[in-house]
Amino acid sequence: MEIEEKLAKTDGILQYENEIILQIFHEDGLLILARGLGLERIFCEMLKLYCAEHNLVFILGCTDVEQNYFIEQLIYQGIDPPPRVITADISVHERKDLYLQGGLFFVTARILTVDFLTDRMPIDLITGLLVYRAHRITDSSPESFIIRLYRDKNKTGFIKGFTDSALDFSRGYNQLDCVMKNLFLRHVYLYPRFQVTVRSTFENCSPDVIELQVPLTVLMMDIQISLTELINACLQELRSSTTWLDNDMLTVDQAILSSFERLIHVQLQPIWNQISIRTKQLLNDIKTLRLFVLYLTQYDCVTFYNAVQAVFINEKMYGSRGKNVYSSQGTTGSWLYLPAAERLLVAAKCRVFGEIAKKQIQQAKDKEEPAKLEENPKLKLVSDVLQEIRENEDNKVLGPPVTLIVCAEDRACSQLKQYLLLGGRVMLERLLEQTLNPPTTNEVEVKKPVEKKAKKTRTTNETKEETTDETSNRDEKLDIEGIEGGYVIEDDDGSTCPSTTILYPFSGNIDNHFVLGKILLKYRPRFVILYDASLTFVRQLEVFKATNPTHPLRIYFLLYGKSIEEQRYLLSVKKEKEAFENLVREKASMVIPEEREGRDEYNPLLSRDPTPANQQAYGTGAASTIDPTDTRHGGLIPMKPISNLRPKVIVDMREFRSELPSLIWKRGIDIEPVTLEVGDYILTPEICIERKSVSDLIGSLNNGRLYQQALQMTRFYKKPMLLIEFDQKQAFHLANKQKHNSSSEFSAHDVTSKLALLTMHFPKLRILWCPSPYASAELFEDLKRDREEPDSKNAMLVTAESELLDEDERYNSIVQDLLIRMPGITFKNYKLIMNKVENLRGLTRLTEDELTSIMGNSKQASLLYNFIHKRKDELVVDIKSKTASNSTWKKRR
Repeated sequence: MEIEEKLAKTDGILQYENEIILQIFHEDGLLILARGLGLERIFCEMLKLYCAEHNLVFILGCTDVEQNYFIEQLIYQGIDPPPRVITADISVHERKDLYLQGGLFFVTARILTVDFLTDRMPIDLITGLLVYRAHRITDSSPESFIIRLYRDKNKTGFIKGFTDSALDFSRGYNQLDCVMKNLFLRHVYLYPRFQVTVRSTFENCSPDVIELQVPLTVLMMDIQISLTELINACLQELRSSTTWLDNDMLTVDQAILSSFERLIHVQLQPIWNQISIRTKQLLNDIKTLRLFVLYLTQYDCVTFYNAVQAVFINEKMYGSRGKNVYSSQGTTGSWLYLPAAERLLVAAKCRVFGEIAKKQIQQAKDKEEPAKLEENPKLKLVSDVLQEIRENEDNKVLGPPVTLIVCAEDRACSQLKQYLLLGGRVMLERLLEQTLNPPTTNEVEVKKPVEKKAKKTRTTNETKEETTDETSNRDEKLDIEGIEGGYVIEDDDGSTCPSTTILYPFSGNIDNHFVLGKILLKYRPRFVILYDASLTFVRQLEVFKATNPTHPLRIYFLLYGKSIEEQRYLLSVKKEKEAFENLVREKASMVIPEEREGRDEYNPLLSRDPTPANQQAYGTGAASTIDPTDTRHGGLIPMKPISNLRPKVIVDMREFRSELPSLIWKRGIDIEPVTLEVGDYILTPEICIERKSVSDLIGSLNNGRLYQQALQMTRFYKKPMLLIEFDQKQAFHLANKQKHNSSSEFSAHDVTSKLALLTMHFPKLRILWCPSPYASAELFEDLKRDREEPDSKNAMLVTAESELLDEDERYNSIVQDLLIRMPGITFKNYKLIMNKVENLRGLTRLTEDELTSIMGNSKQASLLYNFIHKRKDELVVDIKSKTASNSTWKKRR
């Protein structure tokens, strides 16, 4: 009852939060909570329960922002000692001392993996692991490797997972079971918004919600219809251009969601080099049209017109010329020539210039007719709501109101701020003036400080007069520590009740919900205006009201009626509900073995035996104990007794950010982490491997770093190797096949050309191509079979300044590199010359016959002799004559 008493004494814990904490404290499991219901609050309470010196608990999966948030919350609540953060700046001995002191530790996966492998802490004395963002755990992730190492040596400690992303469990096959298997958990706790305890908690104290549906203007409705037709046309063409996509995803309802691009990318990534240019162009067109849908409801008419006009101007000026079809941005498609695109452009013009948009804009400027400049209806509604809040009678009793306005992006917040400070007409006229007459750089620098100090007397939709009166509105930055972005507008004009308006975006940063929580706690607004719909923030407001039942809270929910914005919000609610319903059904039918938690001594999930299944019919290594006279072997293949000595691989410390060390360890190969200056993996005393991902390979080839790495490996190891490792989710192809089909020439800047040059300079270098980290781990096992084990001490001694380890390498390396690059010198004959000739001066004194006798090849000797003794102009004449003779021979042939 000790935990129950602690929770009872804690203020602000809701009923469902108390239930979740008790369940997951007494029984290890995976918590899947609906987004916005306060996962960070529950996780913070769990940290408080384990924050004691007699516990040793490690926290995985948190970002830097989340770490700072949890530490600040615990310090604010008086928890001593607070969790410590382990970084690379802390030395090994200091880390050992901190581990022995106990407590909570935020630590990166790389550091903790190395400490586990080197036994720098007593793993069997660890109290447990808390895994945040548990939906990201995969079979080969660094966090999964840590959990496997921990459970292999600690059978009594706890493992608890936390996540609020139910949608991630609906993607892929059997995702929930895979995550639970990697976490070694048998229980899962599902808490959607419609769960009984959650629903009853919010029904008792719900905020006052006023939903205001704003009708779209006639021109905005025309634009929305045109955009819907264009998206539908692109989707239809996409269905006919590729068969790799699921047709259920190629609908307008799916295309307007923010997750559409990510889902399409996941399906097409493995065959991205095989799909046509037309398919890539259509995907880019859908992305552009989705942006137009967002701009229509979020921004003003001038900004929307500029965005649409820019696409049409780009197509008109350049067309298909100068477009790079291989770029990530793609090109503009044929939708620009559809009738709906023409209606889109005309309607966007009419919102800015009125009916005169059908004529030439220059004619309208000559007649000096005023532009229409249609205001965004939602902007006008925000101004009206703020006026209603200032005139609220409760302000006399409760004091000046504090209003929080939440937008989707920071740009929308900035535009809304300008609207409230300047008025709709003035703001649009300034934007139009900047569009027709773009200011120079000097003008922008002069106007910036004036714009920040702009002040007004009323926030209505009429034209305002700017004043410098100290009692007028003031635009300031948020003064909350650690918060960037957002605005605070102080309104005190003397005629109405003074008010404070806060503007902040809820997207653009995955950690913005922490910031919004801080704003709610500090400013405690009585009114909240949701300029853009956000399911997560709506639930945050519910939690805020439930924890502060006496605080008056009114929410104005602004939506465009019968719009794509409303449809997108309803679809997000529907998809999360369907995801939880699928999880509930999967949990009911899930069969979980008793040994899932890995607490028994011989657990199959912790087995590191790479022996095939037909050789493990009687258990690990049991084939060696079977009576040879027994004929009932079935498919069992006789095998040798398993040795207690496992093979070993020396791994560089920096490589623990990748998946490969985890997969090597699972194949029964021990890992010894050290700091290597030459190579990434030492398999044997002779084999050194430098691992490169595709992106790292391109960067190393461009900056010349790979050349230096190959040079060092070839000097110090007899069998240097370059491992080019691809992502298993991407295509196993280094270059675009269509690009090379379109041209028969290769550029010197191509990756393949640079790799060819690298192999020509270093013939000893072997290149290994692996489609995934799993293939790399299997290849390592084959390369190590029946070979000598490496020595970590010798591997650490190999540096760029150290002496060569090969006994035959007793020459000056700089002179050796110079000699190898001379014409006629190869890796087969350069040692013959270095053994017979004392230095380069002696080489220049040799005759051609003497070089022939040393090198054993008259042609190579002639090339070297001519290179040393002939002048440049003579060599040029010889080369031209040889080229002419070769071309004549080709013509005759």
